[in-house]
This record gives sequence, structure tokens and C-alpha cells, in this order.
Amino acid sequence: MRIVSFVAVSLFGGSVASADVWKDRVVYPDPDAPFALTSSSKVLYVNDCMPNGCDVTASSTDSSISNSSSIPDVNAHLDAYMHGTAHWDEVITCVKKKFEMFDIEVVTQDPGSAPHYEVMVGGTATQLQPGLDAGGIAPFISCDAARNNVLVFVFASQTSSKEYLCTAIAHEAGHAYGLSHSLDPLDPMTYMDLSSPKQWQNSEFQCGTSSPQPCRCSSGTQNQFRTLNDTWGLASNIVTPKLTLSPRDGQWVKPNFPISAVMDSQLAQLEGSLTIDGEQVETFERGLLAFNAPELPAGDHSVSLSVTDFGDRTASASASVHVMSACSAATACPSGFNCLGGFCLPGRDVAGGLGATCSENGECSTNTCSTDGTDSFCTAVCDAGNSCPSGFTCLADANVCWPDGSDGGGCASTGGGGSGIALLGLGALVLAIRRRPRTAR
Repeated sequence: MRIVSFVAVSLFGGSVASADVWKDRVVYPDPDAPFALTSSSKVLYVNDCMPNGCDVTASSTDSSISNSSSIPDVNAHLDAYMHGTAHWDEVITCVKKKFEMFDIEVVTQDPGSAPHYEVMVGGTATQLQPGLDAGGIAPFISCDAARNNVLVFVFASQTSSKEYLCTAIAHEAGHAYGLSHSLDPLDPMTYMDLSSPKQWQNSEFQCGTSSPQPCRCSSGTQNQFRTLNDTWGLASNIVTPKLTLSPRDGQWVKPNFPISAVMDSQLAQLEGSLTIDGEQVETFERGLLAFNAPELPAGDHSVSLSVTDFGDRTASASASVHVMSACSAATACPSGFNCLGGFCLPGRDVAGGLGATCSENGECSTNTCSTDGTDSFCTAVCDAGNSCPSGFTCLADANVCWPDGSDGGGCASTGGGGSGIALLGLGALVLAIRRRPRTAR
């Protein structure tokens, strides 16, 4: 024995329709029929009932193949979608967007006798069943019952709101897939503010309409995104996520250096963790991938970042970095390093070192790439008193240490002749410096 109940969605955002659980009915399906959703059709047919409306046959069997439903007591007729083709096209675009991450095919042409789920979109609730007060309704088949060729309804003549109709279609289809109502106002299965944009949420939430209720097909809470993903899988065009980490591998950095990453994924970031030297130092959810490293001693350290997207797919990236040692007038730097700003910066012979050639800020251990229009070098702010390490001159107007003799000949500028500094955004921030002309020897 399997119980089928009927679940309606209110037309009015914050209230619950009186027909929420409209009636219960005991149904005896074919005992040999498959009940796993994974053996069901992945086609979702959204039917606008144009041009002549939809006929619904009252039956003890719910079937999208025969357009029969156990919801009406007598045969019913729903009016055709009344808002026009352009309006319909926008609604369908929205519905496809809601399901695009899953291996579910949303179609608007009748699949005929081929297995499919169906949302009839037209008419009013009272056309389907006199006294019914709802914006949409679906038969809820218990979790161990056969679920395929399910027919559900959205009553489009009762509202012209595209966002509402889009959400209601996803909502009723969700019931056909075994999803319960959600108390998360951002999820399509919610009763809350249905005219605002919704998207499937990858999070555990309480089931219910206005107060917590038991989840029908799970214990305690339900995760709508994972339920759909576990059932249908992700769409074939959802590519594997990638993560790009900064700092780069082998980079010289200061203590408390910034750590950032860009995640390339079609699905939103869900959660992640930051690990330094094998120890987890940060966990996060759905935030910017930007951190500051803790105070680390000079020397070599490993940085690893792992991020999971809404499809529960993980992307990771790692880098080995060299933390610079401190220096002062009394503490010199080793050969090949320059003391500036209190730290031993690698020299120009090291990639990203002070005075090394560069094309963007991220290439430099100082995170500053300066150009005079001809040459581009990694630079850093001058110390107090316009002081720079040997082999560098402080360009006063720019206040950066510029390598002497950088053009391979001639004299270095003296006294700081830079003027007219600007930040250029050509894929990266580059400090542009105009230096006064060099004098001949």
C-alpha cells in the first residue's frame, strides 16, 4: 500500500493555501513497476496548453502520457496560456536556467507516448477542481512508490508574474521528483515570496511551509540540490572546476603575505579550506577567496587551498613559497638580496625579485610592476629619506626604487625626476612612471 497526497502551492507569497494537503488517497500501483527515480525519464515537458487548452481526465492513475490525474473528481479543461508567446518564452528561459545544472531536459514539445514528467501551465485552480485554492498542485507519491510520467499543474491564468510562474513550475516539478517544501526563502520549494528569484540551494534546511514539518523523503532536514544531483547527476556540459592560486609556486613573499584564488566553475562556490604547512588554518563558506597568511618564520612554506562548488566537486591548488627574512642596519641580508622596507628582497636575477623584468604586478615579490613606457621592472617603495639599496635610485615623484643603468648604457637618473604617475589596467595594475631624460656621460 502506498499513499499519495496532493501538495498545492499558494498564489500569495507568504500564506499557505487551504489546500496544502488537499486530500489523501490510497493507491495500489503495479508491484513490479520500478520506483527508483534513476530509472525514470529525464525529460520535463512544460505544456502551455496552447492553442485550445488542455483536457484532463479524472482517474485513479496520474499519467503525463494519457493526461490523466487523480486530483479532479471529474474530467476537467484548463484554458490555454493567456500571456502570449513572448511572455511564455521568457518563462521557459527562466525554467531552463533553474534546471540547467542537472541532467534534466526541459522541453516544450509534447513527447507523446515517450516517458516524461509534465507540468501543465494554464487555466485556474477551480477549472481543475471546484473549490481548489492554489497557484499550482502536484500529486505527492510516497518515496517508495513508482515515480515516472507524473503530471503536475501550474495555474497561469491567475497571475502574469514571470518570476512567480517560473518558480511555480520548478516547485511543482520538484514535488514530482520527491522534494518537500523548504523553509529556505531562496529555494524554489519555499512558500516564501514566490515572486522573487529562487535557485536550488546546496544546504541542509528544515522542511515546511511557514513552520518546521517532517521532510517526506529524508529524516530531519533535506538538501534539494544534492537530492536532484544524486538522482539525475550534473548536466554533461558542466565542466570540471579549476582553481588558480596566488602566490605562485616558488614566489618570495613577506610574512602575513596575501593569499587569493579564482575558482573557474559554472556552479557557485559552496565551501573550502586553507592549509599552510599541512595544518588547516581557515575554513569558509561562499565568500571571497582572499586571506592573509598568519605570521610565518622566514624560510620555505607550503600553501594549499581546496574549494568545493555546488555540485560537490572539489578543486585544489598548492604552492611552495619562500618567506623573506627581516633586515635592518644592524642585520645585513645575504648575498644576492636587497634590504628594503625591513625585509631581504631577492635581487633582479631571481624571477620576481627587485629590479627583475615584469609585465604585471602578480609576477613581482613586491606585487608592484612599474614601467617608464619602455622598461618594466619589479619595484618597491623607497625607504625613509629616499633611500634604496645599492644599484637602485629612488625616483622621488614615484617614490619607488628603480634599477640604475636599466637601459644597458648611459647614466641613471638622479634626484628623482619621475612625474605624472598613473595606474594602468591592461590585465594587471602597472605603475607607469615618466622619468626625466638621461644625461650623456
